[in-house]
Amino acid sequence: MLNMKQAAEQVLVLAEKKGLKDVDVVVERSEALDVEIQEGKVEKVEQSTSLGLGVRVLDGGRTGLASTERLSSESIQHAFENACENAKLQDPTEVKMLDAPAEIPDSASLELYNPELDQLNTEDLTELGLSIEDAVKAADKRVVSIPYLGVSRGSNESLLLSSRGVFYRQQSNEVAAWCGPLLQDGDSRKSGMQIFHRRDWDKDAGNRIGTEAVEKAAELLSAAPIKGGKLPVVLDEHVAPRFLGMFFGAFSAESAQRGMSRLQGKLDETIAAPELTLLDDPHRPGGNRSCFLDAEGFLTKPLPLIENGVFRNFLYHVESAGKENKNSTGHASRGYSGGISTRSHNLVWPRGDHSLEQLCSLNNKCLLVTQLEGQAGCNPVSGDISIGVQGFLLENGLRIQPVDSITVAGNFFDVLQNIRASGNAYQPELTHSFIPALLIEGLTVSG
Repeated sequence: MLNMKQAAEQVLVLAEKKGLKDVDVVVERSEALDVEIQEGKVEKVEQSTSLGLGVRVLDGGRTGLASTERLSSESIQHAFENACENAKLQDPTEVKMLDAPAEIPDSASLELYNPELDQLNTEDLTELGLSIEDAVKAADKRVVSIPYLGVSRGSNESLLLSSRGVFYRQQSNEVAAWCGPLLQDGDSRKSGMQIFHRRDWDKDAGNRIGTEAVEKAAELLSAAPIKGGKLPVVLDEHVAPRFLGMFFGAFSAESAQRGMSRLQGKLDETIAAPELTLLDDPHRPGGNRSCFLDAEGFLTKPLPLIENGVFRNFLYHVESAGKENKNSTGHASRGYSGGISTRSHNLVWPRGDHSLEQLCSLNNKCLLVTQLEGQAGCNPVSGDISIGVQGFLLENGLRIQPVDSITVAGNFFDVLQNIRASGNAYQPELTHSFIPALLIEGLTVSG
């Protein structure tokens, strides 16, 4: 078996022999170790590795794709030949292969990889998992079970090579723990979920993770619906990225060209509150989608999507940019087994001046949302929102009632206009959506 670099180089040798000047190859490897805990013992240990190589051939404007999960010379040659044959079956497009940039920064400066995490073994993960379980059981006698409890570590490595001189390698790794206890008080049953997802190992984090998971469930044990109507809504820093993230596909030029974005034709128009600037930042240290080169070999750079409320940029890859006689913005994404698509990098919403408590005090009455329940009622194209939530009703900044079995409804594009204030903190776990808590007006609450 060949290593990743040898495998990619073999594709380029085959391309040269065949006289093809526009060929690139993606090689990806990921490893994971997962430990699940139940009743004071290890319930399951799972170790997995995935490895794949994807070939892209451009021949006369036609794109051929093929992949293999075996890095043997025979499998690689077979994948290359399949990509060449597949290209003959496609219609010509606006896509082209890019020359290598003059200089590519070292991906190590993005702070995505901590070598210490690769040394963690099953015993280390188990010890953290058992300490979480102990903390849960000690925190509240109303705990009846812990359906979800586990710890994992994972690592990823990717390599992009092209016949035009591109060479880019990137590594990342992470450690995660999750805990979802179930509490019961009379007829009321509630679960809470706490996630730990970092690039730094903290063997003493178990007590905090378990205790916070129990607190989340306990707070909602007496939850009930509230009277419907228009009500200011505060999304906490954990919920806000998920809530808004369902609709950020609207910034894809590819979606707009297909008639699947309401932002089509609205460049340089005001679409959000004047205080709002939304930045796509591929160079944010530690960000989950940080990179210096996209999947087509284009150098990435920070790009404002919204600037002081004005819509400034769509996200382009080479083909979508070519349709409008523009340049790529460096937002091509590709896994080894698929083709090019559009994907944002790290979305950064500036932090405001208010703590979560202060946000909840800006109105006499508001709904603080701390959990979302599915997203089936949300349409990422129209922007329509209808989603179940849990949280708290507040009056004059004080929590007066935990709330569940209610729905929040509105429209994403109206939300952008009706954000009144932002929190001063991002949630601490690994993410590509850096969005603080938000105070939003104009949403409808129904029980």
